Amino acid sequence: MTKKIISLSLVFGLSLLARSSASWACAVCWAGDTGPTADAYNWSVLFLMTAPYAVMGSIAAWLFYTYRRSAATREKSDGVEPLVHLTWNPEESGR
Repeated sequence: MTKKIISLSLVFGLSLLARSSASWACAVCWAGDTGPTADAYNWSVLFLMTAPYAVMGSIAAWLFYTYRRSAATREKSDGVEPLVHLTWNPEESGR
């Protein structure tokens, strides 16, 4: 059974290599390194690369915003010290 699977996968792999359209997988091989098609592929790669950074940046900005909003709410309440002072005070540091 395993010899049959190995031989079928070998035949399938060789048939893919024999096809000429399989070698035209990238934008440079298919449309050349200039032209509107290559530019479209380059822009799509750029957008695909920046999408995770945009998502993580928006999550980080949301966390920072909610932290600052809750810190401001805590400072407005009577008699409660803020958890973290976000500015440096030379009188408190002893310098």
